[in-house]
Amino acid sequence: MRCLVLLLGLLALVCMPSRIPAMPAAEICEWAAQQAARESGVPVDVLGALTLTETGRRLDGIVRPWAWSANAEGEGTWFDDPASAIAYAEDRVAQGRTNIDIGCFQLNYRWHGENFSSVAEMFDPLENARYAARFVFQLYTETGDWRQAAGAFHSRTPANAQRYLARFDTLHQMLRDRGFQGLSDSPETYNRFAGIGSGQRRRVRERVMLLGAPLGSPATGQPGSLAVLAPGRSPLGARAGPLVTVRLGEEGERRASLWPSDTTPEAVR
Repeated sequence: MRCLVLLLGLLALVCMPSRIPAMPAAEICEWAAQQAARESGVPVDVLGALTLTETGRRLDGIVRPWAWSANAEGEGTWFDDPASAIAYAEDRVAQGRTNIDIGCFQLNYRWHGENFSSVAEMFDPLENARYAARFVFQLYTETGDWRQAAGAFHSRTPANAQRYLARFDTLHQMLRDRGFQGLSDSPETYNRFAGIGSGQRRRVRERVMLLGAPLGSPATGQPGSLAVLAPGRSPLGARAGPLVTVRLGEEGERRASLWPSDTTPEAVR
């Protein structure tokens, strides 16, 4: 049944119209941060530095935020496709191990999961960024300072916030000076992450079967694929890159997202 639900969701994504071109996985958090900043009034450089501090990963010499990131109880993993990340997080939640940070802004499921309809929606880069933007704006309203709000985003404990801000400040300044494309010598995330080829990710594939893929199937190598499928078995065929769809939001306005329109609760629109 779970495989059928995931397959129907995938087909819904394929069939929905899109105005936004598909993007490489390394660019999705950047795009989502920019969209959420425009909607919320949070400075784009603040949101950009936050997603870099949370998930920044060096790829081809450039540090970029990574949407398919999950950090469970201090053990982080960069996954190379959304389905692997979602399956891993769902598996942890099903075990009652809800202390897991999810997506572009590493929102913690234990504290924020109730505001999303599902783990999958929590991984949606745009919804993840919108929620983070609302949270940061609330913290700014309390503190009157965007830097303090960024520190409180990580922790309200001053010592923890200051350690976090040491990395945030570096990435924030470099981002303002150079933009996302210029972070060739910047540090990676504040958090500790393993590479996508880690034994942890292999254990995820062995534990969870997605969309009928044989257990132990290798990843397709397409960052935007929605399943860990053996080569040639993906319903998307040769289509690569994430699917960014358009759905109707509040009062009928059109919104871009990676997930079907019926997965968004009113609470996070």
